Amino acid sequence: MNKKEILEYVRTIVIALIVALFLAGVATGCSKIIAEHHSKMLAKISNTAKDNELIGYLITKYTEEAAKNPGDYTINVRLGGLYELLFSYDQAEAQYKTAINKSPYGVYTPFFGLANLYIKKGEYKKALRVVKKLENKNYKPLLIAMGDFYMNLGDALWQNQKFEDAVRQYKVAFFYYKKVDSQKKDTAIAGIIDCYNKIADEDFKHKKVFKAVESLETALLYKETPFIYYKLAILYKDFDPIQANKYMEKTYATDPGIINFDIYEEILYKLINLYYVNGMDIEKELYQHKLKAVHSFQKRYVITEKDVGIVITHLRYKSNFFSTKYKLDVKYKIANNSKYDFNSLYVIAKLNYDTKDGEIKNRQIFEQRFYSKKKPLKSRETSQEYKFTYTYTDKDELFAAEKIDLDFYAGKKENMRKIPVYTIELKK
Repeated sequence: MNKKEILEYVRTIVIALIVALFLAGVATGCSKIIAEHHSKMLAKISNTAKDNELIGYLITKYTEEAAKNPGDYTINVRLGGLYELLFSYDQAEAQYKTAINKSPYGVYTPFFGLANLYIKKGEYKKALRVVKKLENKNYKPLLIAMGDFYMNLGDALWQNQKFEDAVRQYKVAFFYYKKVDSQKKDTAIAGIIDCYNKIADEDFKHKKVFKAVESLETALLYKETPFIYYKLAILYKDFDPIQANKYMEKTYATDPGIINFDIYEEILYKLINLYYVNGMDIEKELYQHKLKAVHSFQKRYVITEKDVGIVITHLRYKSNFFSTKYKLDVKYKIANNSKYDFNSLYVIAKLNYDTKDGEIKNRQIFEQRFYSKKKPLKSRETSQEYKFTYTYTDKDELFAAEKIDLDFYAGKKENMRKIPVYTIELKK
């Protein structure tokens, strides 16, 4: 067997495994992440004549099996999944309906196959009608499958930017996941929060500030995050500086790296003025002290993407003679564009790339702390030259990536968010 034949053989096995994985997924539906992964796989394995030929062969074999075993509903479920791979949705629908008619009482697999197919076709009401036929019993696999279905429906509505409808479906999914204490409830919560964020953004765009506040505070009932605190602080800023400050202090305590400190200072000035006008001297002095502390924190730890410049002085990205190994050599300088000296600066480099499955990933390849109080990088000055290297082989998923970016991140404090400051595409 020559090299070409071996590769073709391996490729055929991989495609068959993907088909099997898809059919296994039909039984329970998919979470948001799994649904996206499946859709990418389906797009990849349905693109070529060879892939379609394999699926057609499997359809023929299962059709023969169905004729030999007319009472076996599981064969029709598999056929429905295979027709979905070919985007032959009418045939898939017929197979799932046949499976439903054949299946004994209490079996739910074909119902979810049909319901999830309707979601793909955009026929959401039909999908809901199918699922509502199922008996709502406390059987863990069924409850998880119900949660998966509502997650799929929420994802489809999200894709169509119907965020109000999507959040209702995510809440139902959360209900089912929570009932069985499934870890998938975190995925449902993420969907709920994402929806409320989008709804709040739309309301704010149309100057409905109080509705935006209501959406974000509802999201907090499911999970408290620094990002929601921060958005609420900004929304409250112009009409309730006391509440705005409460949310800003929570943001400051949990993730100060996301704060625009000009906005924080604006809130503190509003508070100081409010207490001054009302003759509340103790409170006024307290927030004057807080303002000084924020100024000091900003000077010591906070940077923006404009404060740090990465100057590439040398970039070499090449393979070895046999194209089995790639080596990245980078030399660079750091420019301090801020008004403060850098007494500490953490620099991180990551590779941002796409995988064969279409997934976007990143990999940290370098991290180092620079400078100190005794040896700072002065304001408006550029550093000496630094360097690092990174190597990977043809066994690494990076090797197959079509596009790779080299991204630099920087921050002044170890446990604070590192912000992106520079990116460059690597050309093979």
